[in-house]
Amino acid sequence: MLDSNRTRDQGATLLLTQSHFHTKSYPRHAHDGYSISLVQEGVHHFLIEGERMEAAAGSVRIIHPSEAHETEQSTWKHINLSLETDTVERIARTVGIEPPVIFAPLICDATLTERIEQLYAQHTRADKQQVTLSTETLLTYLLEKHRLDTVVLPKLALSPHIDHARSYIHAHAHEADIDLEEVAKQAQMSKYHFLRIFKQTLGRTPHQYLQNIRIDCVRKMIAQGTTLSEAAHACGFYDQSHMIQIYKKFYGHTPGVLRKKAQ
Repeated sequence: MLDSNRTRDQGATLLLTQSHFHTKSYPRHAHDGYSISLVQEGVHHFLIEGERMEAAAGSVRIIHPSEAHETEQSTWKHINLSLETDTVERIARTVGIEPPVIFAPLICDATLTERIEQLYAQHTRADKQQVTLSTETLLTYLLEKHRLDTVVLPKLALSPHIDHARSYIHAHAHEADIDLEEVAKQAQMSKYHFLRIFKQTLGRTPHQYLQNIRIDCVRKMIAQGTTLSEAAHACGFYDQSHMIQIYKKFYGHTPGVLRKKAQ
């Protein structure tokens, strides 16, 4: 079961989804924005940057931008809020907080749980004005109660060669025929040495990293009302079928669900 919608907030996109997963696992990946998930049933077993955690019913899990995470086999139901970084940072500045904005990864707070459920109920009624107001109220509460003052997210210790190769992947991710050997050349390494060093450094193969970038691209374009075929082409997939297959691997549902709500 999955429901979703989007709402506009001064140019930013808020994506709300409710999903029920049965014995599912998902590979290591990351997102450009924040992911705030309220577990309603079951237990979500996951890793953030290699640290194993679990979110039981009633708890809230927060993933920060660019944080690598993965799901171990779990059965759970959740409401998930995907928020652009600019939205969170804009709200933070209105309450006198300068970015970066960092929250505790796991939170048990009955008030927060209630507010997330209220936000989802408003979204199902398509009350966009109230959703925008409630989102700001929810974020303000999170910032006041659960922001971490002294913790800074660790920066990856990338060699200049790997960093250059990663930048090359980002710049060419929309090209369907991006070549691994060319990426390895950017790192000034042989293909197999590059594969080993890249995975050791980032926890994912270059191909997995590329898929992650493309799927994030698709998700954003669909939320903006782009058709599935247009999103597949613009984000570097060979065709719509290939895109749907990879998308489902990451999110457990097809992008068509989001597309219907975005129309």
